[in-house]
Amino acid sequence: MDNEQSVIIRSKEDDSADTQKIIQVNFFDDLEQDDIRKTKWLLGKYADLVDVIKNYEYSLQQIENGMSAYDILAAEGSVAKRVTGQELTADVTANTVILKDQRHVNYKFYKFITNNVKFAVNNMRDKHEGLIAKLLFLDGMKYLKAQQYMKNGYRSDIPSISETTFADKRRRAIANIANSLKINRTLDLVVIDYGRGRNREGEIGLRMPEVN
Repeated sequence: MDNEQSVIIRSKEDDSADTQKIIQVNFFDDLEQDDIRKTKWLLGKYADLVDVIKNYEYSLQQIENGMSAYDILAAEGSVAKRVTGQELTADVTANTVILKDQRHVNYKFYKFITNNVKFAVNNMRDKHEGLIAKLLFLDGMKYLKAQQYMKNGYRSDIPSISETTFADKRRRAIANIANSLKINRTLDLVVIDYGRGRNREGEIGLRMPEVN
């Protein structure tokens, strides 16, 4: 148990140090530590959000193709439960499933967020930073594998870089993404809750904007 705790503590310390280094290399005066934390969290959740989006779109497609309600629920249930932590509910009539309004709202919300993340990554001026961000965050490639990919220079249009340069470019990429997501107010939808019962670092999550 002591070993597990030390690993967790060391991981938090490493992440905090990494965030501080990103702050140091960024060119934007208004970026704060919480902005970097939110951005890193969102980039880590990108693949999961894309999975939910694809799952929902698959369900809608199967409804159009006349798939039975039972089969649709079976196909999408595992991801829905993993994301919401609740049983999936639906009104079943013959071969049609009327998906709850809230699920479609969530779908549009996730779509908005992932599109903004993808835009920020795909519109980076520095080719190394853009490719590193794509490999790590959009494609979900492991750090060491992406590092090796960039070192070996598999892309003829992008020169190879060392491990040290890779680490620096990754930090700059995150700072640039954070700035983009702050400008278009995507980071406003990522909330760090320091409320009662939370740990000192707070808990990060998404909060849908309220519509008046």
